[in-house]
This record gives sequence, structure tokens and C-alpha cells, in this order.
Amino acid sequence: MFKKSVVVGVSLTPERGLEVAQIDYATKTVLKYGSKPTEYNPVTQEIGDIDLFKDDLQELLKEELAIPTGSEIVLNMPTIEFKVSDYPAILDEIQVSNAIEEELYEIEKFKSYEPCYSVVMLPNSSMQFKKVAYSALVKPTIIEIAMYIKSLGYKLKAVDTSVSSVLNSLVYLERVDTNPDTTWVLMTIENNRLQIISMLGKVYLDVFNEKIAISDVLSDAENYSTVLNAAEPILKNLPAKYLCIVSKTDVISAEIIADKINYGAQIVFQEANHFLKEPLMYTSSLVDPDIAKNMTLDVIGAAIYFSYYPYTAIHFNLFNKTLGDIYLNELPPSIQIGDTKIVLSNDKLILSFIIYAIIVLLIAGGILGWLLTDINQLTAKRDSIQNQIEEIDRFLKKHENISQASFDEGDEIKIGLINNKNIYSYYTVVGTEIPQKLWLTYLKLGDKTTIEGQADNLESVYAFFRNIKDYNPNSDIKLQKLGLASSSNGLSSLNSKGSFDMDSMLTSLNADYYEFRISNDTEIVQKAKQAVKNNVKTNSSSNNNNNSVPLEPIR
Repeated sequence: MFKKSVVVGVSLTPERGLEVAQIDYATKTVLKYGSKPTEYNPVTQEIGDIDLFKDDLQELLKEELAIPTGSEIVLNMPTIEFKVSDYPAILDEIQVSNAIEEELYEIEKFKSYEPCYSVVMLPNSSMQFKKVAYSALVKPTIIEIAMYIKSLGYKLKAVDTSVSSVLNSLVYLERVDTNPDTTWVLMTIENNRLQIISMLGKVYLDVFNEKIAISDVLSDAENYSTVLNAAEPILKNLPAKYLCIVSKTDVISAEIIADKINYGAQIVFQEANHFLKEPLMYTSSLVDPDIAKNMTLDVIGAAIYFSYYPYTAIHFNLFNKTLGDIYLNELPPSIQIGDTKIVLSNDKLILSFIIYAIIVLLIAGGILGWLLTDINQLTAKRDSIQNQIEEIDRFLKKHENISQASFDEGDEIKIGLINNKNIYSYYTVVGTEIPQKLWLTYLKLGDKTTIEGQADNLESVYAFFRNIKDYNPNSDIKLQKLGLASSSNGLSSLNSKGSFDMDSMLTSLNADYYEFRISNDTEIVQKAKQAVKNNVKTNSSSNNNNNSVPLEPIR
């Protein structure tokens, strides 16, 4: 009914810069992709030049990729703070948020810049503790980017951070096993940080962050040694089914680290750097595969954000009330139905209006249909009464000159006898000429006469038929049916060819009693013949054993 919204992922990573991607979720195909080497300082955790960032974003969206105005944007930013903590189970949602804010304001970055954050309750909480994961960014930066995206004519719908974008991409691309009962460890290597997350399926158990100093000015031995020395002490206390190593820095190869690291379980790896040999995903004809090799897991996670939502247990969105007025102003209208809050986007508003209009039209149509039916019935009843009145008027007008003096009972009786001679003769026969051992079961006298009955012998049936013909030789009445009354198939005097069947006739002499029909109603004849034909077709295998007495109609 509606054209599907275009969803575009926008991601900023220290290693790659600014990226924009549009992905077909079902086919895992990159439809559009572009990037700009925008500066980001991982030490201060700030964009190098926010104005240059805006120019790069506009160029990618408007010029290089021609993303249509009105498209929805999911923004991914480098994680500033990500934590998994336990809070007393007695705390409510507001109290947990207050506790998180207190923790954030203890962090050096958020002593100078107000945070915005997203909180999710983890399913592995206990009776004593609520296990909570939260991710935080700098609020003023997100507000500035959000306002700029709006000025370009796009809709910012979600803000995520790299920690969850990378995880969602790995699951989406089937690089990791996330069965609910599988414990595993995700280790992500960045230019200045090593992050190790303990996982149960898709749920966070714990997170460890270690600052590292690696650089392309150092030797490979020094860089790899730095990573190993930071990772192994943590990993030895995190037994799991397997370890997944992701390298986002061009200084470290995930494959080499996987070969060097000491861990007592299976190790898998994923390059997200220039060591990657093939693009992470298929690309459309509009995307250069060599350029697509630069695409990060972060931008993939942003681009699939909404499509992946039903398959993830942890879903962060920092475009929420922690941003204050900007979020509230951009928040679409919603309705509360019980405990469920339904957000009414433009498409939902239009759809709701159409559904409401359809319901109103259906109700109105139902009422109108009922009224029309009632009106039609009353009209038909009125017309019928009017016809009766007109018929009575015609009768009265036709006989307006008739008086009681001109009425002769004798003449009327004579006229009746003449017009109904056949009927009277039939009444006479059925009243006085019924042979012994024959009885009637059905009698209809009129223009179309039908007499049905039963007898315990054939002679009585033929005698009764001859009596009728003797009283009225000119009658077109016929003996239409004669057969055993005990037949399960409703035996008829006619076989499928309309001729005598002497074997059946002789067999019928041993029957207890017979049934017959005498009539001049041709419709009954046709129905009887059709019934016999159908009986012959469906019971052809047993015709030689039935006891019918087929006869031609006796005239």
C-alpha cells in the first residue's frame, strides 16, 4: 500500500572516517556505499572538525549517492562509554537511570560534556540484581549532527554505537555462533583500545576495556606484543566455547593475532581493516567492489538497524529522551493502548486514517445495505398488495352486472362437471374401483394428476389402471412406475433403455408388495428416467442382481 521507506546507515569510525551505506537486508547486498576520510581523535573522543564532517555528510548523501530526501537515517558513532553493571532488584527504572547518570558524571569526558545514553535490561538478571547494559555519547555533538541531518531534509530515526553495531553485523553476516546456550568471547582491537566482551548467545555478560598504544611507526613485533599482553590476562579468566577476534585497525591483523594468542578454546577471526581480502557483502552494479572492501562492520550495523531489530536481544538507541527537547520535538505522535505504546509515524498515521475510513464506510455500507434490503422487502410487499387490489378491482368490474337473481346453481354445477370431468372420474375410481390388496399412498387431482400406491400383486395394479382408463378413455394418464417397494434404489418400471426386462419382471413376482405411480405429469416422467439412468451408471456392477420390473409406460 505504501512505498517502503529508504533507510540509510551513516557511521563515523576512527579507522575509516565517515561512511554511508544502503543495504538490501534480505539479499545481503550493498545497494549504495561511499566514504570520506573524516578526522576523529580517539584520544579526546571528538570529531576533528565538525564543519568538515557536515560538508562530507552532505556530499555523500546529496551528491555522490543521491539519497532521496525524506529517507530515514541511522547514525552510528564511536563508543565513548559502554558498561554492563548489576543494580539491586528493588530499584525502579528511574532509580537505575539516576545511578547510571551518577556513574557517567564520574567519567572524565562527561565532566565537561553532558552525556546522552541508552539503557537495556538484560534477560540474565536475577532475583537479587538487575543486570543492565548501557552505552553513552556526548549529548551536544549528537544534537548538532541531528539538527544538521534534519536541515538536509532527512529523518534521524536512531543513534547507535560501535559496540552493538559490530556485534549485530557479525551475527547478521553469520560470522559467529549465537545459540542461546553458547558462551563465547568477542575481542575487538582498535587503534587505542582493546575491548573484550563476554557473551551468552546474543546477551552481554561482562565487558573489559584496556587502553593500548599501537602505531604504524612501531614494529609489528611491538604492536602484536602489546595486544597479546593486554588480552591474555583477561581471557584466561573467561572460559568459553570460542573466541572471536575482530581487528578494526590497519596495524593489527586479526588472523595473525588468532595464530599467536594463547586461549584454551576455538578461535575465529574477522578482519575489518585493509587486511580484508574480499568485501564483507555482495555489492550491486552501482558499487565498486574495491571500494566496498573499505566498508566497516559499523556502517553495516547502522544500515540494517531496523531490519535486524526482531532478531536481537539488545537494542540500543541513543536518539531518546536523554537528548531533551530536540528528541521530544522530533518524536512522532503516539497512542497508549493498555501497556502498549504505539508510535504513529507518517505511514502509520496515513494507514490509521485509511483503516478508520474503511471501518466507517463498512459500517455505513452495512447500515445502508440493511435499510435497502428492508426497503426492497417493503416495496415488494406493497406491490404485491397493490396487485391483489387491482386483481380484485378487475374481478369486481368484470362481474359488476351479476346479481343473485342471475345465478343458477344447476348451471354452475353442469359447467363444473364439464370442466372437471377428468377429476370427478378419478375421484369416482379411487372411491369405488380400488381392487383388493391395493392401497393409495399419494393422490393429486387436477390439470396434472398423480396417483401413487402399493399392492401385494401385479394384477391389482393393472386392474386399477384399467378402471381409470375405462372411466376416462381420452385421458393422457399413464402407468409411469411399477416396481418392488422393498428395493433400496427406488425401483422403476423403466430400465435404462426404456424397455421390458423379463428376467427382472419374473423375479419381482416373488416380492412381498409393489409400488406404482399413475400420472400425466411429464416432469415426473423425466425425473424418473433420469434417476434410473443415474442408478444404472453408479450401480452397473450389480444390475444383474436387482429385482426391478421395468415396463414401458402403459397408455
